[in-house]
Amino acid sequence: MAQRRGISHNVFAPDGIQDRGYTLGRLLSQLFHPILLNILTFLIVGYYTLATHTTGLTWAGICILVQVLPPAAFFGARLRQGAYSDEDISVRQQRNEMYTFGFVWVLIATILLSLLGAPLSLLAVMIAALGLGLLGGLINLFWKISVHAAAIASTATIALLYSRTLGITLWLCALAVGWARVRTGNHTLMQVLAGFGCAASVVLIVFQVIGLRG
Repeated sequence: MAQRRGISHNVFAPDGIQDRGYTLGRLLSQLFHPILLNILTFLIVGYYTLATHTTGLTWAGICILVQVLPPAAFFGARLRQGAYSDEDISVRQQRNEMYTFGFVWVLIATILLSLLGAPLSLLAVMIAALGLGLLGGLINLFWKISVHAAAIASTATIALLYSRTLGITLWLCALAVGWARVRTGNHTLMQVLAGFGCAASVVLIVFQVIGLRG
């Protein structure tokens, strides 16, 4: 785990960094990292919604390369430069930069992939990401919302539209991730619930408006 510059570990692990609950919470946070969940979301939609799995996964791969990897590279570079307190960007004000870059890049990527003829189902994922990015960025101006919770909730909600088993499984994982974010001290319960609610609402509204069904 990267060094948290200027932030006491007591804020994140009040019962001690070696506590098993804290260690499990950190592990869950890393396994269900928002970047990995974004990749998984495209793979799920590509697999379930196109005529063949090969075509779907190919388009999903293109979307991942165009939309997910550039913001991930930007985040990694800025983290190495010391722009963020830690890999969770625990200082709320430091998140504004990432929200802004992410929103602008996803907008550019959505336009580009639309011109390239990307399937509507994958474009819907990107539009939902735009909506959630905008909402999250506005909330972040005065309050910190859990990005981990929002990411797992959006993935689980989208999965539920196409596979009940997968969707329920991911929502159970979401509960575990929510516990983890509270247990490690990164977020309060209300910040986790807000992430769940905002993500699920945005996804359902976007897919309802576009007219997509599982």
